[in-house]
Amino acid sequence: MIVENKVCPKCGSNKIGQGKQIGHGKMLPANNTFMSLGSNIIADICTECGYIMEMRVEKPYKFK
Repeated sequence: MIVENKVCPKCGSNKIGQGKQIGHGKMLPANNTFMSLGSNIIADICTECGYIMEMRVEKPYKFK
């Protein structure tokens, strides 16, 4: 997925894509119960230099 209207603060490129961190890289709630699977992490990434500009969880409601 291409992200519109963002510019990389490191190299100035506007070629920004998105990636998903999965598997062992999932974010879990601090008060994690045994059954909670947490949420994948989505990142906006400069496709020119690789700088990770922003990270957020895919399912924020799991952290309420």
